Amino acid sequence: MCADLLIRNGRVVDPSTGVDGDLDVRIRDAEVVEIGSRLSRADSEAVFDADGCVVAPGLIDLHVHLRDPGESEKETIVTGTRAAAAGGFVGVACMANTSPTLDTPELIRYAVRQAETAGYADVYPIASISKGLVGDEPCAYDVLSAAGACGFSDDGKSTMDEGIMRAALESSRSTKRPVLVHCEDPEMAGDGVMHDGDVAAELGLLGLPGRAEERIVARDLRLAEETGGRLHILHVTTRGGIELIAAAKKRGVDVTAEACPHHFTLTHEAVREHGTAAKMNPPLRTSDDVAAIVSGLADGTLDVIATDHAPHTAEEKRLGMKRAPFGIIGSELCVPLTWSRLVSTGTLTVSEALAKLTVAPSRVLARQTPSIAVGRVASLTIIDPELRLEVTRERLVSKSANTPFLGEHLTGWPLLTLRNGRETFLRNEAAARYVELGRST
Repeated sequence: MCADLLIRNGRVVDPSTGVDGDLDVRIRDAEVVEIGSRLSRADSEAVFDADGCVVAPGLIDLHVHLRDPGESEKETIVTGTRAAAAGGFVGVACMANTSPTLDTPELIRYAVRQAETAGYADVYPIASISKGLVGDEPCAYDVLSAAGACGFSDDGKSTMDEGIMRAALESSRSTKRPVLVHCEDPEMAGDGVMHDGDVAAELGLLGLPGRAEERIVARDLRLAEETGGRLHILHVTTRGGIELIAAAKKRGVDVTAEACPHHFTLTHEAVREHGTAAKMNPPLRTSDDVAAIVSGLADGTLDVIATDHAPHTAEEKRLGMKRAPFGIIGSELCVPLTWSRLVSTGTLTVSEALAKLTVAPSRVLARQTPSIAVGRVASLTIIDPELRLEVTRERLVSKSANTPFLGEHLTGWPLLTLRNGRETFLRNEAAARYVELGRST
């Protein structure tokens, strides 16, 4: 049973409708029933004072790793969706590189069922392109789509067999499910552990060249153009890759692309200070690449902001740069990093930033666009653009804490997340804003 709620004094920003104004939102029986100015409180309603805050549609994360099944020491669907809720997300697309791989109908249904039981966020399972992520046998795309797969990806690896990639892209026309690709030529990448540049050379580490990413970006764009398939390029990191995507879009290729907060915030210089906490794939690159990512987000070449939430244990990350796994957590820090790097600097308006976290990912997945509108289910996020907090382990909800942002002070945090009218997250700093039935906190 969901409590009736009146959200007062907030700035409602809904990119799907163009609404941007100081409005109150009334929620009853999990549904938005009224939006207007200075709405009076009914006796049955709790109240949340959103003064100074942005009231946004619930966010969608197009790229997370929930490690479930198989690696529950890192994350589970329960802990991962709870962390997503703390980041303002009401839905997440989970990648297939679990153990076992998400390549059977049973495992697709398992992921959805676990998320429904937990209740923190919807899970949109992304099944693998190839069985077991091995790359030599295609999955049954129609069967997996019917079971609930929302897309296909061998994320963590590029599908090097052109025949399999072509088959996946051709199937996307009939299944209406996108093919989401990690672009990296494994031969060119070799045993690299960070960006191939002067920092890697000084640290005596093997590098991951940007051209390894760009070669597969170019190949997959070609295959998408030849097949008419639906292509989404994950975590783009190089200027050259962005230029290839921009040119393909001008030719009419059905392609979308994403950037991650760590890639538009940090450069490979971060490895000097943070070591394995800054080890990810694709890696942090140069300041020129970061500038290109920011420009690509601003001009629309890069459609989506996604986290690539990739939890690992502290023990694994202590293995050193050559042996530690790639990846950092991202669900809980996406909004403040986006706010600090893109919104506060004027690179994106509030509406433009939110569109990349709501409208764009829902379109990629062919899901209903998140919106705050009368008659729609109440799934929304309230963000305080002025709240400045230190990133600490105690503040993080995720089971893992592998991030180079520990100790950083970031501005612009989610305060309250509602999914289907139910509170899934309330930040401690927002408690005084919230008056429940019969009690004030």
